[in-house]
Order: sequence, then structure tokens, then C-alpha cells
Amino acid sequence: MSVLRNRIEVMHGVNLDQLGRRDPTHYGGLSFDELQHHISDMAADLSLEARFFHTNHEGDFVEHLHRLEGMADGIILNPGAWTHYSYAIRDAL
Repeated sequence: MSVLRNRIEVMHGVNLDQLGRRDPTHYGGLSFDELQHHISDMAADLSLEARFFHTNHEGDFVEHLHRLEGMADGIILNPGAWTHYSYAIRDAL
């Protein structure tokens, strides 16, 4: 018997809440809210339920990862600059 897995947690990291306020030639023209709306629409098209989390604090990002067990079937990370240097996030994963 297979279990439908459809809960996706989308985690945004440092400074991504500034989309739409930063240089659009470098960061694109979508605002943070527009980005999340597009993701929600795409998830719905795939029969997925997307939930969102954002923080500018690395420790909060790690703590949220720790709490996801049993709450999400998949995680999409958009950690911003933490992609390049966060050993804490890598270890939490």
C-alpha cells in the first residue's frame, strides 16, 4: 500500500524577503510575496501542498529544520547566502 506524499516545506533564508526591493537586474523583478504565490500555484498543479517558512536568522532556520519531522514529506531549501557557508544547516539536514 502506498501513501500519498504531498506536503512540501519551502524554506527561504537570509535576505530573500527583500526580493522586489533589491536590484531587479541582479535579483529579478518578482517580490517575495509574488515568488511564494507562484510556488503555491505550481505546487497545486502538481497536487502538492506547499507551506512556507522564512527567516534571516540562521539558528531559526536550523531549529525549523529540526521540527519538520513528520510535518513535511519533502523540503525545498532556498537558503540565500547560507548556501555557500552554512555548516550548521548542512549538519541539520
